[in-house]
Amino acid sequence: MGKVKVKRPKRVKEVEEYDTLIKTCLIQRLKVKEIISLFGKHDIKMTETKWGELKNLYNDGTNARFLQIAKTEWGNEQILIIDKFKDIEEKYWQLYNEAESTLEAKHILDSLRATQEQISLFYNDTPLMAKMKETLEAKLEELNKNGNIK
Repeated sequence: MGKVKVKRPKRVKEVEEYDTLIKTCLIQRLKVKEIISLFGKHDIKMTETKWGELKNLYNDGTNARFLQIAKTEWGNEQILIIDKFKDIEEKYWQLYNEAESTLEAKHILDSLRATQEQISLFYNDTPLMAKMKETLEAKLEELNKNGNIK
């Protein structure tokens, strides 16, 4: 079987083609006259109407990309952050056990405490973690009511 060709709208192709220029305009918050001038410097005819359409298509694509990241990557990144914190914590304990002076051990313990505070903040201030905690607590309460946990 051959590949299925999907025809993309002309404006979508333009958004992809002008991606860098569109980003520049948005990042620098250029006014329409400045945008038309910038595109003109690249030999691209731009009008206020055309810019509005391209900007809306670009933003729609950005929103779709954001949703995709939220669905597929966000959770993984949160887990990586937790793993990094735990790795740092483990290394601090190794350093603590290897400390050659009381002062060195105290500094390591101070760093360990600060890391543990960051871990605690991460768990308490991340909406996903808060929701998971709430869900787990509700499930435990339900199990306790039903006599499944003693």
